[in-house]
Amino acid sequence: MLKTPEKSMATDSADISFNSNQSNVSDYRAVSKAAVASVVLAVLGVASFLAPIFIVLPLLGVVFGILAISAINKFPSELVGKGVAVFGLVVGLLCLVSSIAMHSYIYATELPEGYQRISFGELKPPKRFGITFTKRSEELNGQKVFLKGYVRPPSGKKTNLKNFILVGDFGDCCFGGNPDITDVVAIKIKSDDTVNYGYGLRRIGGTFKLNPHTVPGGEKDIPQVYYEIEADHVR
Repeated sequence: MLKTPEKSMATDSADISFNSNQSNVSDYRAVSKAAVASVVLAVLGVASFLAPIFIVLPLLGVVFGILAISAINKFPSELVGKGVAVFGLVVGLLCLVSSIAMHSYIYATELPEGYQRISFGELKPPKRFGITFTKRSEELNGQKVFLKGYVRPPSGKKTNLKNFILVGDFGDCCFGGNPDITDVVAIKIKSDDTVNYGYGLRRIGGTFKLNPHTVPGGEKDIPQVYYEIEADHVR
């Protein structure tokens, strides 16, 4: 009869321990992965000021921030990280709006007087027709043009460039891409300007030349080119 209280106390202690463990398990909440992704993308979104192609980064940061906040509000007992999500949303939104405004202003003011804006898309013929170069490039021959792209430097030299290849794709300039002959324009700077290789977008103005039988491209990976610009405006 005297052992019964001891047994009862042991049982109560076990119940308290079990309830404590159960409480700790029920208090656990996971950090929202969308919130973390929002911050990472928002920080990377600073690159959106370098080139319009990177605007997608802060845009995704905003999207993930909204998704994270919505999920945390819906499941407050399961998810944490609302502050992180709000930070990612705000930073992403600032980068998104600011970079769009900056690039819009540049686009509206960048075209020099007397030049016509062209794009790499106008110079690339449809493959299915087996055309070597576009009709548009024939029309542009000898005209003053303004073209934006990325520098693909000659092998072994990356500074004080007077001659280089301009490409329209970021991957072709910086990550070892292999562009088609109609995806490149050979730039020959006729002014006192020079160019250093970098990841930024370049703005080139000058006289467009079409070479129907191709000319040396100045790079071992691109030995021949159809298109050239004798540049007198480099930014």
